[in-house]
Amino acid sequence: MALENGTMGWELAGLELARGREDALPPPSPDGLRRAQALADKVAERFAIHRIEDAALLRFQAEAEERSLYLFDVRSPEEYIAGHFAGSRSAPGGQLVQATDAYMATRNARIVLIDDDGVRAVMTGSWLVQMGCPEVYVLAGGLKGRQLVPGMPKPTIPELDALAVATVSPAELQALIEKGEASIVDLAPSLAYETGHIPGAWFAVRARLPQSLDRVPKRRVLVLTSPDAALARLAAAELEDSGFAEIRVVDGGTAAWRAAGLPLTTGREAMADTPDDCWRRPYDPYAAPDARERYLRWEIELIRQIEREGDTGFRVSA
Repeated sequence: MALENGTMGWELAGLELARGREDALPPPSPDGLRRAQALADKVAERFAIHRIEDAALLRFQAEAEERSLYLFDVRSPEEYIAGHFAGSRSAPGGQLVQATDAYMATRNARIVLIDDDGVRAVMTGSWLVQMGCPEVYVLAGGLKGRQLVPGMPKPTIPELDALAVATVSPAELQALIEKGEASIVDLAPSLAYETGHIPGAWFAVRARLPQSLDRVPKRRVLVLTSPDAALARLAAAELEDSGFAEIRVVDGGTAAWRAAGLPLTTGREAMADTPDDCWRRPYDPYAAPDARERYLRWEIELIRQIEREGDTGFRVSA
């Protein structure tokens, strides 16, 4: 069974939601796991999700220059960090299905899913198939008997290696702030900025940064930051005629500031640009008052809209 209209409908009915909870389901019992695997086998057959052996995966990897390949570990990030198949990316199944655009840049790519028991991979795959992904596979045997790699790999951006950008440490930035010598611009997505940013930092969108700087107080040093400093470094290398004597990037970005035990501020403290860079969930604190009702109307009508247009490629199962 599924709750009609989900938690949004629950709240619109005047009922309260629990917030801030981090409870996790316990692992299934041996009998529960066997039943889940048997049901997953039926789902795999229904949606033609093929299990492939290592030899097929190696072939896919060898062909990746001609045909894009995504190798996703659909377990939780914590499980992934504890140990994962080398070369796989963390993409928790529920998040992958709901935000494919955040994980897959290439349409119609090959997708290989991995988990530890075959259940989560198959269930994730069933939704990807219904969304129109043409080749969805599950790695046979999952992680059993494999040499696993711990940790979360850091993304590589080749262009960063060639950049010569001046940096400032969190401690040095704190000193500049106390002297009133720094103007800070945060290039994080607006949602991340609202969740937590360096006190006094101005929000800006990288694509419109030169125009945004006109709204930022002119102090001796312009300091750019972003979650891990990558976006800030790329932006700093492109800036010309900024109106500031110096341009620096927070070494390690806002994450390094947080790791140094320095405070963060939440909300829309200083906006040098319009926060139109990302889609706002209906329950976002800055969403319009009727956003939830409008979202539910759109969601309920969506299947009929897909049927009318006829060219979306979705294969929704009744």
